[in-house]
Amino acid sequence: MRVFQLVSGSAGVRNTSVNANGYSVTSGSYGWLLPDIGTILINPLALSCSLANGGVDFRWSGSATASAAPNTSPIVSLYKAISGSTASTFTINSQETITSDYVFVRPRSSEFNYSENPSFISGSTGEVLYSSFINNPQTYITTIGLYNDSNELLAVAKLSRPLLKDFTKEALVRVKLDF
Repeated sequence: MRVFQLVSGSAGVRNTSVNANGYSVTSGSYGWLLPDIGTILINPLALSCSLANGGVDFRWSGSATASAAPNTSPIVSLYKAISGSTASTFTINSQETITSDYVFVRPRSSEFNYSENPSFISGSTGEVLYSSFINNPQTYITTIGLYNDSNELLAVAKLSRPLLKDFTKEALVRVKLDF
């Protein structure tokens, strides 16, 4: 199981102004992140430490009335700061691993030179409309479909600009898959 310590910092840079390893001087690590089980264990004592000791000073005090005294418990203070009931904000950066794979698609010169587009074929007779489409057809590849062995469409790639294709040209298109 993966376990990561929570340290002070921002945008992936550890804050070493008070402690060289980014911890609270008096209470240690701010907690643990266990991403495999979706759990964050937080050390409220480290978070409620003063800024001078490497804490983030999550302290909250409610209004002092006869029925409700100020609550300075580190656990309640942390809850109030995260839940937004104070002027503080709470932000967590995340990281996600994206796997990429490249697939090369090669339409040869004799392939994909005709179209099912109605501009090629007459709707009433089924004949090719223009003789230039018979002897020297020119098509434009705009979309590539990736299929599995069962002929099921798995992914669709859109080209940034149409690719001219005819009997004299082969193409080699690199498709990047992010998943």
